[in-house]
Amino acid sequence: RIVVASPGVMKGFKMSKKQFLLCIALMMVMVGTFAPAVEAQEMGERAFELYAGYLVPGERELENDTTWGIRYTARHWEQFGWQLSLGYMDLGIEGGPDLEDFIHSASGYFGDATGIWYPAGSDFGIFAGLGYGAVDIDLEGTTTDESDSGLTYIYGANYTWNFGEAFLLKPEIRWRTWDGDFYGSTDTEYTLAFGWRF
Repeated sequence: RIVVASPGVMKGFKMSKKQFLLCIALMMVMVGTFAPAVEAQEMGERAFELYAGYLVPGERELENDTTWGIRYTARHWEQFGWQLSLGYMDLGIEGGPDLEDFIHSASGYFGDATGIWYPAGSDFGIFAGLGYGAVDIDLEGTTTDESDSGLTYIYGANYTWNFGEAFLLKPEIRWRTWDGDFYGSTDTEYTLAFGWRF
């Protein structure tokens, strides 16, 4: 996303993010409304998921923005499972005009591998794991970019609602600590995933 923009454009973009978060909230309300049709997860269940949500960067110079990606989850045991995910995050600049004149845009890419514990065999999951991520920064007025990459440490929690014959919804909070040279913050993600079970 381009950071240098007129106030009217930025205002419209912020409104679109509010509408995006409202859609996520409405989807969760719909799940609660149809709770009698919700089914418990089963041992041996696997799922392919698409997720999107709200990103709160740990760096003060970056503004809250969006993140999305794909995940594959498997629950081979009653209380344990694992997950692989690939994701993208859009990073806006919040450092004032001086910083915006220096940085054109920024974004990040990451892959996670996590183990999941389901206490008492419930549908509530607590997870932790490792990943690898990269942050790209497009500098204003240059043909070169600054980039940083390194290991990431992931932990968080989620809850899975199965509904219908092969679908699920999964709200999640995830913390990701970056171990890079210049990007070493802990970001927070609030996401909702829609998935297909098989």
